[in-house]
Amino acid sequence: MPTPIVYAGQVLRAATINDLVDPHVQAGSSFVVPAGSSLYSACAFTSVLSGNEASMWSASAPTRLVAPVAGVYSVHGGITWPGTLGAADARGEIRANGASTPAPGTRIGTQRGSTGNMQVAASGALVLAAGEYIELYLNTQSASPVTATVSLGMTRVSTT
Repeated sequence: MPTPIVYAGQVLRAATINDLVDPHVQAGSSFVVPAGSSLYSACAFTSVLSGNEASMWSASAPTRLVAPVAGVYSVHGGITWPGTLGAADARGEIRANGASTPAPGTRIGTQRGSTGNMQVAASGALVLAAGEYIELYLNTQSASPVTATVSLGMTRVSTT
């Protein structure tokens, strides 16, 4: 982020300051993971927790966070597993652009059971072109559906 030159008595408006910050967004939600699924399910997010680019998340594509411009993005996801997970295994991963495997360096490890509020997180750096996207996928071996609290975010940290 460039350092702005500010003169005595000058007023900086919020829009001016926001233009100095690289694009970022964090979405959150509660998500019901299907019971005993051997397949991963993409989390649908219900709201933006923070962000400065409206185009990075849309209710019409609720599973995706979209890069508005090309660059290197820091990505981060978090899952809080409830006690209803019991002794079952649960897994999650961040994927890019519809891939069927985790994006490099972003896999969220296996959670072996939860007594409640057991948390796992992932982060990484991905090079994304404008319009490319990330998603958070979850899987559980629970005998009944499990509602997890999830978040996914991305911040551009470099243009190359």
